[in-house]
Amino acid sequence: MKNVNAGPKYLVKLSFEEIRLPPFDDILILGKKCPQGKIGVRKSFELLVPNEFESFEVVSDEVEIVFINKRLLKKMNKDIIIKTLEEKVFPYVLESEILKVDFKLKISYDYIEIEDRFYKP
Repeated sequence: MKNVNAGPKYLVKLSFEEIRLPPFDDILILGKKCPQGKIGVRKSFELLVPNEFESFEVVSDEVEIVFINKRLLKKMNKDIIIKTLEEKVFPYVLESEILKVDFKLKISYDYIEIEDRFYKP
C-alpha cells in the first residue's frame, strides 16, 4: 500500500568556498554596453581594492575598457598585455558582458652570463 500523504524528497548537493573581492585576480574586460558601466566598475574598485588595478580604454567594436592588476603591470608592459588580449580574447567578448581573464605569467631566462668583477687571480 502506498503512503499518499508522504511529502516530497529533496536531493541537495551543496558546496561553498571563501571568495575574495573582487572575485578575480588578473584582468577584467568590460563590453561597451555592459550594464554596470566603466564608471560603476571603477568606483567599485576604488572601494573594494584601492590602488590595485589600472584601467585602460581601448579601441574596439565590442570592448570599452580593460582593468589590469598592477602586479601584472610591474612584470609586463601594458601594451603587450593589451595586444595579447586583442588577439586572443576580444574576438569572444560580447558588448553586453564583463569578462574575467586569468592571465598567468611565467618569466624565464635560458642562460645568463655573469661576470665576476670581484675575482682576482
